[in-house]
Amino acid sequence: MEEPKIAVTRRGEVPSDGYGQASIHWLVSRKTNGARELTVGITTLPVGGSNPRHRHPNCEEALYVLSGQIEHHIEGTPSVRMTAGDAILVPRNLIHQAVNIGDAPAELLVSFSSAERKSVLADNEEL
Repeated sequence: MEEPKIAVTRRGEVPSDGYGQASIHWLVSRKTNGARELTVGITTLPVGGSNPRHRHPNCEEALYVLSGQIEHHIEGTPSVRMTAGDAILVPRNLIHQAVNIGDAPAELLVSFSSAERKSVLADNEEL
């Protein structure tokens, strides 16, 4: 049996993307380090910033607030305010959006139940 290859990934050394005003550093994914079953990233939202309204048709998303304050909007549910230490689960395929409502940048740990998570904008344009 082949030995697993374990590599430390560092925020400044991994692939990153911009989504609206948000930036995401991909710590774990198929592209980053060969993950087979999940994706993990750190999202940063500037003061007053947001990511675009979007959905993930192939996976759930767990979101954990590391710092700052956000308001999270999920299709068909009341908006929720979240601060450091709060977590939320976004069901597959529901349109959602995080908005920084605090006075400092917000950092979020995001995890997806697929190593190749798909994102589709609210107007059905694939990211």
